[in-house]
Amino acid sequence: MTKKIFSALSGIALSASVALSVFSQGSITVRAEGTGSVSIASATIAGEKVVVNVSVAEMPQSDDGKFYLFAEKVYQPGPAGAPVASAPMNNSVKFSVPLDYKTTECKLYDKFQVAVLSGGTFVPVSGAHYITNPEALATSSQKRKNNGKKGLILDGAKIGNGNTEVMTLGVQQAAYNINLEDVIGGDCGVLYEYNGKTYQFDSSYLSQYDHCIRTSTSQGMGMTIVLLNQLAPGEEFMISPYSRGGRGRYYMMNTSEDAGLEMLEAVVSYLAYRYNGQNGFGQVDNWVIGNEVNAKNEWNYTNVSDEMAYAQLYADELRVCYNAIKSRNANAFVCSSFDHNWTHRNDPSYFSARSLIEAMNACIIAQGNIDWALAEHPYNYPMIWTPFWTPKNETAAAMIRHDIDTPYLSMQNIEQLTDFMCQPGMRNTKGAVRPILLTEIGYSSTQGQEAQAAAIVYAYQRAMTNRYINMIVFNRQTDFHLEVADGLSVGLTGQDGAPKLAFEFYQQMNGANAGSYIQRAAAYAGIEDWNAAMYAR
Repeated sequence: MTKKIFSALSGIALSASVALSVFSQGSITVRAEGTGSVSIASATIAGEKVVVNVSVAEMPQSDDGKFYLFAEKVYQPGPAGAPVASAPMNNSVKFSVPLDYKTTECKLYDKFQVAVLSGGTFVPVSGAHYITNPEALATSSQKRKNNGKKGLILDGAKIGNGNTEVMTLGVQQAAYNINLEDVIGGDCGVLYEYNGKTYQFDSSYLSQYDHCIRTSTSQGMGMTIVLLNQLAPGEEFMISPYSRGGRGRYYMMNTSEDAGLEMLEAVVSYLAYRYNGQNGFGQVDNWVIGNEVNAKNEWNYTNVSDEMAYAQLYADELRVCYNAIKSRNANAFVCSSFDHNWTHRNDPSYFSARSLIEAMNACIIAQGNIDWALAEHPYNYPMIWTPFWTPKNETAAAMIRHDIDTPYLSMQNIEQLTDFMCQPGMRNTKGAVRPILLTEIGYSSTQGQEAQAAAIVYAYQRAMTNRYINMIVFNRQTDFHLEVADGLSVGLTGQDGAPKLAFEFYQQMNGANAGSYIQRAAAYAGIEDWNAAMYAR
């Protein structure tokens, strides 16, 4: 999967009148929703109902003195079909409508909007607002496996079957990928009844994921799953219409058409249910939605060049997955994924991570804030250059800075990410800093095994001395041939399974002898003041 305090959030208004992208006749338009005089304060599940609270600053013109509530699909630009409720116009209005959970009329994923009848036509007078507490449907959820921050991307061939390498390494957090197209096709051996429809999923692929997740859970590890959306023949409906006709490694999930949207809701809901720790298949605590989505042409292909429109599409994808997952496991983290390109913009196939985080956050807040988490990949710059203490050249040295406008993030300046996420505008619905998961970072042994080993210890200690970082997941257990061909021999073992020096350093860096390995890493890197180099938070 590899490729690679402050100003206001880039001037993006965090209000119900934020520009929102909508699906219309095969193209995205970006427009302001609502007038600002009518706003939906909340939309929450209460038992079998959805309660929508509306506040009114100024009464809009109306034919009949009524407000009408619409429940719209993600992709619908405004009121569609018949209203689900109406009420006399007032300064404060509360609507209560059936959730219709487990039926074809389920509103879990709908957005709500207030309209008035004007000139015989329904005209929207508020912005759209989604349900923000899907966890109300998760009647029981397992406690998270918070056993430590030390993580590793697993080698599937080494999972279980008597192989104890991850136990020897002391892995506390495991990471693995699931391709959605693998699950929805194939032998159709698993039937899933969801919202009044029956879906068929591939039992052979699921059994492979079961083996990985169940084994990792039984060995005491927390599990992070990255949900990826590939292009598969016959399953093009899973790909956003804005992703078709182009080529990337992964694609934007489809929230813009009924077939793709309903399948996305069902398959993610099923995976969250299957791996909620209560069904014998293991437990997933963290779900990452897509991979490095700011690198849009490669890792989340979409032929959309407008950043705000792209941000809305990804916010829609994230929210659909959030509602599906949290309705099955209230304790799960649902994460957005970004790479280390923080502010540098020299490639039209990229959005910078910071600007896209800001845009996505603005879209989400405008339509009902939720407790999304952040998955970040703070690789070195350049990625193949491990000994950061000796920058490859002057250009590379200028890319990593200890200020919020740094072009790139790495473990050298990771405090800039956590400082940024501490801003009031970036915090979650309870005012707390969102969980920050470093779900992929790797150091190549191509400049020597000592350099790789020292870099791993340094990165781990940076994570341990920053209270806002929940975990650091190293890429990877075993060298992968495609990465090796790109100069990224990041495994703790070689392709032949032989341990590198990094294997020993990774194993020991949080044990009784950690101090001696820190000293060895500091000496090799020439770091005289280790504590100062941590930039502790």
